[in-house]
Amino acid sequence: MVINEGVKAVIEGSAFLSLVTLGADGIPHPIIVGKGEVVGDTVVFGIYKMDVTQQNLAADKNIWVVAATMDGGPKGYRLNGTAEVKDKQLIFTPAEVDALI
Repeated sequence: MVINEGVKAVIEGSAFLSLVTLGADGIPHPIIVGKGEVVGDTVVFGIYKMDVTQQNLAADKNIWVVAATMDGGPKGYRLNGTAEVKDKQLIFTPAEVDALI
């Protein structure tokens, strides 16, 4: 399991999360989202617009998520993996987690 309780707490406790996808031209496309919900080994985001992100994921499923919080002291993680769009949700399945702080 890539998402342990500490990582889950930071993801669900972050006021904002950053998502980064790659465009067909290889240029990163970072966005900020409000909340992510950890469901098993995935993180689920509601889709509000995200037009470019959805276009990028149609061509390249790779995605990075950055979560950070100051609750209980500074903590942050970068997760990389793949994502799919399904039923107006972006479902992210991380393959790796790196501590940032």
